[in-house]
Amino acid sequence: MRFITRWTPRVTFALTAILLAGCQTSGSTGSSKPATAAPIAQAAAPPPPTAKNALPFGAGTGFVIETAEKRLKPGNLVLHGGGGGRNSDGSDPFFKVSEFLTLTGALAASEKTICFIEAANPKAEPFREVIAENGEKYIKLGIRADNASTTTRDPQVLSAIERCTGFYFGGGAPELLSISLLEKNGSDTPALAAIRRRHTQGATVFGASAGAMMASKTMLCECGSGSSVEALVDGKLRLAPGLNFAPNVLIDAHFLERGLIGRLVEAMKVLKEPFALGLDENTAVLIPSDGSPWTILGESGAAIVRLTDADKPYEALEIDLLADGDRYDPKMRTVIVAPERQPIGPSQSTDSIIPEIFEPGGFSNLLRLAALNTYGRAAGLSKVAASANIRITATRTPETRVYFSPKLPLDRAYSITGLRLRINAPITRRGAA
Repeated sequence: MRFITRWTPRVTFALTAILLAGCQTSGSTGSSKPATAAPIAQAAAPPPPTAKNALPFGAGTGFVIETAEKRLKPGNLVLHGGGGGRNSDGSDPFFKVSEFLTLTGALAASEKTICFIEAANPKAEPFREVIAENGEKYIKLGIRADNASTTTRDPQVLSAIERCTGFYFGGGAPELLSISLLEKNGSDTPALAAIRRRHTQGATVFGASAGAMMASKTMLCECGSGSSVEALVDGKLRLAPGLNFAPNVLIDAHFLERGLIGRLVEAMKVLKEPFALGLDENTAVLIPSDGSPWTILGESGAAIVRLTDADKPYEALEIDLLADGDRYDPKMRTVIVAPERQPIGPSQSTDSIIPEIFEPGGFSNLLRLAALNTYGRAAGLSKVAASANIRITATRTPETRVYFSPKLPLDRAYSITGLRLRINAPITRRGAA
């Protein structure tokens, strides 16, 4: 029997108790228009989109809003995959907010003010303002699920939002963001409406972990390492309404560290989402407001997953593994590889089996092995769910390209595009019923 937990704004705070840890814990173990393979360009601008291959994109990705006074472009969107895993430097994305917002150019104003929305954390601090040594002002809005009915309407909170040049959505339990910031009918609370308005006026929105996944129209909840096994064995997903800053892409966080490919693909099938982005820890994507290509930033990688045939959700999958400095144009579905990585061909005759696909780094190792070994494919199994006989196969195609820099650490030395992915698991053998 398959079941899906869908969180809605009507769910009470008490019902979230089993998921309060959310993405803070490492955990245990209609048809869409088909996408096409991602062409490759290296350090070159993509050609202009055509009607045939253009992918419409919405809020936060380059649309222009008309007002009675002037035309306003929204601010940039920066989504971070979170931290806390084996490669974590011990710092929280909180401390990188100013760096990322400055990088996007969002803090051009003389007074730099960042509002913190930590509603995903049930222990978020109450409202307070802090002036840092560098003169930047941080405002913790104090919105939580247990006080949202008042804080999202508090004149002090709404006034603070109007002064902010950047907004940081922190990590925790994703569903608490829905409960805190959406009304019972699914509309924006006054606080979220004000944040969205400031975003249309140029303020950057930055999200980490749960705060990154909120950007989709639907959020994936509970991102422990066992969630892929649950999805592929029982069809179990935990979903919540997203805040819809990037509506045409399904966002996942902690992606490579926690082996979340299984639950992402199952969610793509259930939600009929043909396009997804899996952000690893210590890695972010910059989505510019002018509609230009997205940029991957950070210490690890990000996976672009495309479903090319909605009728074959477990086998018609294409995937790119991108790293720091690579860019992706969702309108053209074009990858632009950073110039420090140069093309290489298959060169290894190594074992083509990954014994535990869902362990930290297991899925990225699978992709590298498939791209580099002379067999042209590699398979990943799961010892955690040995009786379920899960098998994920990555295969090189004529469109596959591999780029490498010997000067970079392993986690960001490779860029790989155009691999084919196939999943065999109990949920697929039941005919996706």
